[in-house]
Amino acid sequence: MAEGPKQQKNNTVRVSDDGIYRGVSVHTPYPLEESDFLKLTKVTSFIPIWAHTFFTGTAVFLITVVAKWLDNKYWNGTNEISNIEWITLIILAVLAVLFEIAYFCWPTEKKTTIEKIDQHFKDNRPRAAGYDL
Repeated sequence: MAEGPKQQKNNTVRVSDDGIYRGVSVHTPYPLEESDFLKLTKVTSFIPIWAHTFFTGTAVFLITVVAKWLDNKYWNGTNEISNIEWITLIILAVLAVLFEIAYFCWPTEKKTTIEKIDQHFKDNRPRAAGYDL
């Protein structure tokens, strides 16, 4: 006999006097404070702002250089890529890479909070109710 579609049940789960859930899996929730929430959602440092700004600026400038190269190569355009444009592109790329490296390597409150949350869930893996694992 074929089973019908599974339905989600919204039953209240009673916690026994010993604090163990019965019939479900459990994990300890992370107590997120408002300060932790702000650390995770607000940009509080100039490094990520500059990193993303230089990365975006480099990408836009690269598109301009590629457009000039395509115009010159395939459509006989007169737009030559000057040495200044190559130097500018290289400087922008180096700055973008340096700021991105600084962004990923520099310790921040946001990264510290995320590591604490990650460690909490590693230490408190979900477990079957009623069993002390």
